[in-house]
Amino acid sequence: TSEMRDNMQTLTAQGLSKAYGDKQLFNQIDFLINEGERIGLIGVNGAGKTTLIRALAGLDSVDAGEIKTPKQYRISYLAQIPDLDPDLAIMDAIYHGDSPVFQAIRQYEQALAEYTKDPMNPEKTAAYTKADARMTQEDAWSAETDIKTILTQLHIDDLSMRVGDLSGGQQKRVGLAQVLIESPDLLLLDEPTNHLDFDSIAWLEKYLSNYRGALVVVTHDRYFLDRVTNRIFELDRGRLFQYQGNYQAYVAKKAEQLEAEKSANHKQAQLYKQELAWMHAGAQARSTKQQARIN
Repeated sequence: TSEMRDNMQTLTAQGLSKAYGDKQLFNQIDFLINEGERIGLIGVNGAGKTTLIRALAGLDSVDAGEIKTPKQYRISYLAQIPDLDPDLAIMDAIYHGDSPVFQAIRQYEQALAEYTKDPMNPEKTAAYTKADARMTQEDAWSAETDIKTILTQLHIDDLSMRVGDLSGGQQKRVGLAQVLIESPDLLLLDEPTNHLDFDSIAWLEKYLSNYRGALVVVTHDRYFLDRVTNRIFELDRGRLFQYQGNYQAYVAKKAEQLEAEKSANHKQAQLYKQELAWMHAGAQARSTKQQARIN
């Protein structure tokens, strides 16, 4: 129904163009991203994949065109190298949002840590009791459980560690946890499986396959693409080609297209050959005629 469609959260991109110097990355491209769509963005290196998702995230400008989103539409972006504040503890980096739920969880985690260190201290006990009550009031318990699951699955254990003391791989996992916990309308993930072990990747595939919002992912991991996506966007020499289905479906359609092109090219070549033969024959016939006329 049209009413259903109005409630659908859809991002609309119209006439997007972007060039770097004389290299046109994309030229007048249009697309929609609907709720529940999990899009694999593919293309050769330098095709403009990262530029396009950064434009969707509002971090890169485009030369022309516009991106429209519904009111209160939330977008989260995981960069290949996440931009995290090195001075924050992991916990603060992850619960950095200003939503009441995040505030309640931050307060609770802090109060719990203090109370655990000194359970006989009446002030700390009171602060813990208050934080506990606020968790219930904000209905933050289920959010906290979900968050704990995400952190466990991504092997993020010690939340008191400074982000700056983490390895690149650990920082990537913290960045991934951060965007998953934000649970936005649109998740933009650039190489999310880098630095993840097999179990974490399997968990992430399942998590994203059930994600209620929309997703755009750039990855070199073909199997991950295949298991997670239900649409493919291909950036190729400035144009955007859209395919329904996962990566395997895309490969099959691509092969069909190339076969069709090959056969069309073959037909075209045959026509040219025929025309050439006809021209030769015509030229010969003409010279014979002229010869006859001269005689």
